[in-house]
Amino acid sequence: MEKLKKIATINQKAFELSSGIKLLGNLSWPVEAEQEFLKSYKKGRVKLPKVEYKKVDYGDQRQALSKLLKSFTANDPIEKFTKKSINSYMDAIDLNHSIGSKSFTENSKKIFGAPGDLLPGSKSNIIESAQQLVDLAADFTPSFIKEPEVNIDAQDIKNYMERRVEGAFHGAGPEIIISDELTAKATATARTIRLRGGAHFTHYDFKQLFYHEVMTHSLTALNGEQQTILKCLGRSSLRTLKTQEGLATFSEVITGAMDIQRLKRLALRILATDIALNGASFLDVFEFFLSKGQSQKESYTATYRIFRGGFPDKDIIFTKDCIYLEGLINVHTLFRWAMKHNKLEVCHLLFCGKISISDVFELEEAYNYQWIAPPKYLPGWFMKIEGLAGILSFSLLANLVRIDVADETFYKAS
Repeated sequence: MEKLKKIATINQKAFELSSGIKLLGNLSWPVEAEQEFLKSYKKGRVKLPKVEYKKVDYGDQRQALSKLLKSFTANDPIEKFTKKSINSYMDAIDLNHSIGSKSFTENSKKIFGAPGDLLPGSKSNIIESAQQLVDLAADFTPSFIKEPEVNIDAQDIKNYMERRVEGAFHGAGPEIIISDELTAKATATARTIRLRGGAHFTHYDFKQLFYHEVMTHSLTALNGEQQTILKCLGRSSLRTLKTQEGLATFSEVITGAMDIQRLKRLALRILATDIALNGASFLDVFEFFLSKGQSQKESYTATYRIFRGGFPDKDIIFTKDCIYLEGLINVHTLFRWAMKHNKLEVCHLLFCGKISISDVFELEEAYNYQWIAPPKYLPGWFMKIEGLAGILSFSLLANLVRIDVADETFYKAS
């Protein structure tokens, strides 16, 4: 069809134009900033990190994307997907161009939301849900289990992960690299997983890295690059991040890689984002994390995530951490809905590339027409569909039981 050829050409151009647009790399702070801050804090003479950003100019790409956007009308789902993708690449450019300015916070809230936003289909907002998770984690004190703390260095993680990646992708998977320039423990793209040199990892860290970064983020990017019509499925965009992070976090939950402390960390970032938006300083947020039991290094990394794009002495806030919990709930709800209606096959679309939940429903017909190629790679937990169905079925059943009623029943019985 002529229309498919045209939309494929537009997708290819958009894919190429967006290839050089970065965000997180442009927001990063130097490793030295962390070292100097923690050193001064330990001495009781707090010295805020010095931060500078390189001026980025994606004006040419924005102009070309804008021209591309005007070259077609969006009347059907594949055209609408293409239009939304191009608009999202332009949003990323606008966010980049506002780094270090007041408008950065507003752009961030427009794209990623804010902690006070309501969860879809709920009367609770993201802050309330995050606080509930923090309270649950605080109540969880399994004194009868004492697991030894296992520290695995980055090289051992690299060696083990390379074997797992080879088994999953047979030579087509991402390269594992150790880097001394990272602030975070790890970062991932379709082609590269970077581990921070000198960092030590637990068994939970490894499983979370593998299922979250490799078997979700890298996997969906590789599957997206296989597409011949909707090539934009192979390029991450800001509008798909909520679903992508939700899927990655859901994969941790479904594989048992998600421990309660990891959930607590995700929730604390939301609460910290809220207090930062309400005027808390870099030091206030850092000490908030310390007060919740995080180490100084963990607290710095978590605080930096919220203030990147701005400066430690200014109230310019990056709200991306709001998407993880909402994304997790949305993806979990999608799987439960699909299980209830016997439509788990629609969830295959989540793995075809970088896609949002609304795209899943809008592109279902295109997938059935084979205009979207089925995913070449799938995570093991999804391929074991009987086990997944059992977990989801029990989840649906368990939701019928109210905990407050169960409390009354159990305490009455005792």
